[in-house]
Amino acid sequence: MTEENKGKAIYRKLRARLKELKENGDFYQRMANENFDKYLRAMADWDNYRKRTAKEYLEKEGDANRNLVAKILPVLDNLDRALSSSRELCERDESFRSFYQGVQMIDQQIHKILEAEGLSVLKSEGQPFDPNRHEAVLTVESREHLPDTVLNEVEKGFLFKDKILRPARVTVSKPPAEPGPKEEERSGGQNNEQQTNDQI
Repeated sequence: MTEENKGKAIYRKLRARLKELKENGDFYQRMANENFDKYLRAMADWDNYRKRTAKEYLEKEGDANRNLVAKILPVLDNLDRALSSSRELCERDESFRSFYQGVQMIDQQIHKILEAEGLSVLKSEGQPFDPNRHEAVLTVESREHLPDTVLNEVEKGFLFKDKILRPARVTVSKPPAEPGPKEEERSGGQNNEQQTNDQI
């Protein structure tokens, strides 16, 4: 084999090898791109999972706090009732006054702690009745108030982080009943009798 033929054979081999390497390079580049895409997707999935679990954790923590505060509310109600019913005794008995003031301070501390956690009192008196925020326990005829106005609270309502924890139990106004025909006849008959008696 001559030198020229040897050179051509080496050239052909080198060209074939170069073509093979180029094809392998393209293949590996595609593999690298696919793996990088998979990596980006996995990172995005991981980030979404992390955010979702953090949100679920916060929601569960909020629900647990909400349930705990809801269980404490009857205790607060009883403490408030005890304080209000013993207020008169406190004014009459000097020795009881310091005890009363101590219990009152404890009550205020508990309220401050719960307020810092997101508890707030639902203000109802004088507000329009809202079935989402109020539970009507009594309706009272009233000419002084618009119909469906909250007159007073029987039991306080509470919000926890701006959501209703317990609706307020309230007394609601209603318009006075119109006298029926029988009532008018009765009152009219009484007036006629009075006029007859007056004439005699």
